[in-house]
Amino acid sequence: MLTFAQLNSRLTGLLEDLDGELWTGILEGLNPPGAFPSDETIHEMCFRDAKALAGYIPDLRAIIKANSPKSLDASEIAALRSLKGLLNLAARLPVIILSISDYKDNENLINVYNGYRQTLKEIDEYLAMA
Repeated sequence: MLTFAQLNSRLTGLLEDLDGELWTGILEGLNPPGAFPSDETIHEMCFRDAKALAGYIPDLRAIIKANSPKSLDASEIAALRSLKGLLNLAARLPVIILSISDYKDNENLINVYNGYRQTLKEIDEYLAMA
C-alpha cells in the first residue's frame, strides 16, 4: 500500500515531464503576445493533464480508506497537504476550459471537474479529523 508521501513523490515525478515533447515544443514557439500555439492544442493539453493527475485519485482514496487520520505522522499530513495543493491546481484546468463557450457543456470536462471537487472535499474532511 502506498503512503501519502509515496503518492506525492509519484505525482511530483509525473509533473516533471508532463506532456514531454509537446510542452517543450509549445514553449519554443511561444512568444506572447506575438506567437501562440493553436487554441485546440492548449485545450487538449490542459484536458489531458487534468485527466492524468486525476488518474491518481483512486490511489489517494485507497490510502485514505486504509489509514485512520489520527494515525498520521507530521510528514504524512504534510504530504497529503501537498497532494491537496496539486489537485487544487489541477482542478483549475477543466474550469478554465469550461469557461470557453465552445466547451461549457462538455460532459467529460464537467465530470473531471466534479471528480476533483468531490476529492478535494474528502481531503478537507479527512484533514479536519487528522
